[in-house]
Amino acid sequence: MKAEGRCNILIADDHDVVLEGIRSALQDRPDFRAADTVTDGRAAVDRSRALHPDILVLDISMPGMKGPDTAPG
Repeated sequence: MKAEGRCNILIADDHDVVLEGIRSALQDRPDFRAADTVTDGRAAVDRSRALHPDILVLDISMPGMKGPDTAPG
């Protein structure tokens, strides 16, 4: 769902430094917004269903569920 004309992005990674790095990089881009960050696969699925982000950035290996398993089919 677009908010204020920006692409909403859900970022899922179990490493805080990666989450903050991506979030920080997005701050300089007015056309993108980090809608939320999560640290495990199950949370990625739950937040994706709740937020309907335009883009998912998924770690390939996370606790709970692997990144590819969380992506919508």
